[in-house]
Amino acid sequence: MFQSVKKHLHPGGEFVFDTRTALLSELSNVDEYEESSVNNKGEKLTIQHCEEYDPITQILNCRTINKLEHTTFEDAIRLRYRYPMEMKRLLEQNGFELLHIYGSWNKSDFTKDSVSMIVHARLRK
Repeated sequence: MFQSVKKHLHPGGEFVFDTRTALLSELSNVDEYEESSVNNKGEKLTIQHCEEYDPITQILNCRTINKLEHTTFEDAIRLRYRYPMEMKRLLEQNGFELLHIYGSWNKSDFTKDSVSMIVHARLRK
C-alpha cells in the first residue's frame, strides 16, 4: 500500500488512512454465531460465522458459511492487525514519517480502547 501511495504524492505530501485496531478483549475468544432469515422466494437462508484470532500472526480468520436450500457457499477473509509502533516502523521503512495517530476521525486521542487507528503521515522530502 505504501509503495502505491508514494507514486501519487510529491515529497512532503501527506495522507491519512484508517485501519482497525486489535482489541485483545474482543479477540481473545472464538466468536461463533448463526443467523437465519427467509429470502423473497420463501427459502430459508442460514449464515454461520466464525472469527478466530491468532495472536502470533496477528491475523483474524473470519469464515462465513451461507446455506440456502441445497446450496452452500463458503467465504473467508484474513485480517492482519498492526500495532501503533509497528505502523510507525512500517511507515519509516517506506519513506514516510508518522505525524500523528488518532483514535477516531474527529481527532480524539488514540487509546487502548480505540476501535480504529487513524494514521496521518507525510512522504519524506
